[in-house]
Amino acid sequence: MALGVTMRIGFIINPIAGMGGRVGLKGTDDVVEEAVALGAGPIAAGKAAQMLTKLREMLNGEGLGHAIEWLTCSGPMGDNALRAAGFTEISVIHRTSPVPSDSDTAAAARALLKAKVELIVFCGGDGTARDIAAVTKVKEPILGIPSGVKMYSGVFGVTATRTAEIIVGFLRAEIPLARVDVVDLDEKRYRNGELAIRLFQAASTPFEPTRTQMAKALTFSTQ
Repeated sequence: MALGVTMRIGFIINPIAGMGGRVGLKGTDDVVEEAVALGAGPIAAGKAAQMLTKLREMLNGEGLGHAIEWLTCSGPMGDNALRAAGFTEISVIHRTSPVPSDSDTAAAARALLKAKVELIVFCGGDGTARDIAAVTKVKEPILGIPSGVKMYSGVFGVTATRTAEIIVGFLRAEIPLARVDVVDLDEKRYRNGELAIRLFQAASTPFEPTRTQMAKALTFSTQ
């Protein structure tokens, strides 16, 4: 991309992503209260901060400090992390519920799609990818900062740092889009010792093989 050109990027954090895994619950779907009772705390904000800090350093180092206009959610679902990382060109287009849920994620994705962002960056796991991809399909590229327990979809950077590198490459038109699979693990069956992964749908993502996670295809379930 040419210097001086601004890209509109959406940003969503799933605040509860990954909490269950820290206390041995093999996921967080439907067990948030149990995870909290076992002592789990939020980790997604920290993963998002790692990515945003690295991204800010890279943008400044390459003369692209104002290359992104962020469109995001209020409070813990995006705005807080962006401002803490030093970004200022931010528009809040979704007001987060007092207790964020998957409905917030879907509503935010719809708002970002309507706002015609060029990329949606999110922090979460496969469940978050599934909720966003259900809205975006393959017409809007998405990219995940890995923060969940289940990481089987092909829309994630390998690490938070690698995700920042992908964004910079995409900004510079050096990383192309690819069609990848979004899959999700059935957590209830996983907790009972059964590995059942369902192919959810396809999505579009900036793809660079050394930085993008390859979708894992193990035992698929259609149930």
